[in-house]
Amino acid sequence: MILGLQKDYLNLIVPELPELLVKRYQLLRKIYYSAPIGRRPLAAYFQLGEKVLRKEIDLLREQGLLTVEQQGISLTSSGKILVTSITPSLKSLLGLTSLEERLLQLLKIKRVMVVPGNIETDEVVLWEMGRAAAKILKECLEPEMILAISGGTSCAAVADMLPEGPAPSGIEVVPARGGLGEVVDYQANIIAARLAQKLKARYRLLHLPDSLGAEALQIVMRDEKIKEILEMINSAKVLVHGIGTADEMARCRNATPEEIEKLAYKGAVGEVFGLFFNAQGEIVDRIPGLGLYLEDMNRHVKHVIVVAGGRRKAEAIISIVGNHPHDLLVLDEGAARRILEIAEGGEATVSSGE
Repeated sequence: MILGLQKDYLNLIVPELPELLVKRYQLLRKIYYSAPIGRRPLAAYFQLGEKVLRKEIDLLREQGLLTVEQQGISLTSSGKILVTSITPSLKSLLGLTSLEERLLQLLKIKRVMVVPGNIETDEVVLWEMGRAAAKILKECLEPEMILAISGGTSCAAVADMLPEGPAPSGIEVVPARGGLGEVVDYQANIIAARLAQKLKARYRLLHLPDSLGAEALQIVMRDEKIKEILEMINSAKVLVHGIGTADEMARCRNATPEEIEKLAYKGAVGEVFGLFFNAQGEIVDRIPGLGLYLEDMNRHVKHVIVVAGGRRKAEAIISIVGNHPHDLLVLDEGAARRILEIAEGGEATVSSGE
C-alpha cells in the first residue's frame, strides 16, 4: 500500500501528494459533517469550479468512498472510517505526527492531538476538535466519578460530537464555573446538561453568573445548595475546558475599556477560570467567581483535557498549557504551527516543566 512508504520517498516521487491528499481529505471531511450535500454548496465552500469538483467527486466515488444520489452526496462506510480514524501513515503524510511530537517536547504534557486544518478558516475543524476530544474523554471515564466541563464553543463541540452509548455507571456531570455572558448554547450549564444526556448520566447545574462582587460572593456561599454543588465541582476527577485570549474573555466578563487596557499593559495573553496569564504563565490579574479554581484543579483532577484552536490562541495556549500541569491537549493545525513559530522565534517563554 502506498501509504506504507516513507514520507520522504513519497515526496520525492510525488511532490504534489501532500497537498492533494489534504484537499481530498478536507472534501471527504466536509461531506461527512454535512451529508447529504449538493455539488453547488460544496463548490462554494471550497471556492472551486463545479467541473473541478465533479472530477474529484467522480474519482472518490470510483474509490468507493462516497455515493452520489438525488438528495445529495454522502460518504460510504469506508469513507466514514477513513475520515473518523486517521491512520498513523496518513497523519505522517499530513505532517501531524511531527507536529504532535514537537509540541509534546515543548509543552511538557502527556498527550497532544492535532486536528488537520485551521478553525479560523474552516468551520468543520471545530467539529473535528470536538470529536477528537470526545474520544479522549470516553477513555478517561470511570464509574462513580464527577466530570466537570467549562463553557465556550470548543467545549460545546465536545458535547455535540460525543456519541451516545454506554458509559460507566454513576457518573455526574457539573459545570466547571458559573455562567458568562456568552450565547446560551455555549454556557457551561447547557453544555454540562448535553454531555450528561449523551452519557445517560446525572447532572447538577450552577444557576449563577461566574463574575460576582466580593460581597455578593460571600452571601451566595452561605447557601447550602450552592455549597453542595461547589463541593461537587471541586471534587471532579475529569475536567474539560477551553482557553480564551485575554481581551476576548475580558469582554465576555463585561470588563470596561479601561480594564481591558490595563490587562494589555500587564501583558495578559490568556484566560482560564477567571485567571489572566502573561506570556510567561504568570497570573497578572484575576476575577473572583464561582466554580473550579486553578489550585483545586491541580489538587484533585485526575485528567485535564484542554480543547483550543486557531492561530490567535497560540500565545494563550503556550501561556496556560506550557506553564501549568495539564494532561491532554486537543488543538488544530493552525494553532499548532503558530505555537512552533512563536517558540522558534523566541516570542514566548515555556517552562521546562521541572
